Amino acid sequence: MKVSFWFFILIAILLVTFSVQNSQPTEISFLMWTVQVSKAVIIIATFLLGLISGSLYGYFSRKPKTINEVVTPEPQDDSSLSDNTKTLERSEE
Repeated sequence: MKVSFWFFILIAILLVTFSVQNSQPTEISFLMWTVQVSKAVIIIATFLLGLISGSLYGYFSRKPKTINEVVTPEPQDDSSLSDNTKTLERSEE
């Protein structure tokens, strides 16, 4: 199996262990809202948001943004055409 698979498994195990040891309720304040949430939920949600945002950034940074960025082949001149093509063009005239 790939090393990245085992690395992901190790990170997941460490995350679960850390979350279980920090399961006390914590008060979270954001703008006008205040909520009591377990530290484990906060840790897992933060990890998942980071994973999703990193994956989306990687996907969109590799994708061409416009058609102009896609490489198009250069037009060929007559000197690069084979003799068969030249003969075919002359016979059609």
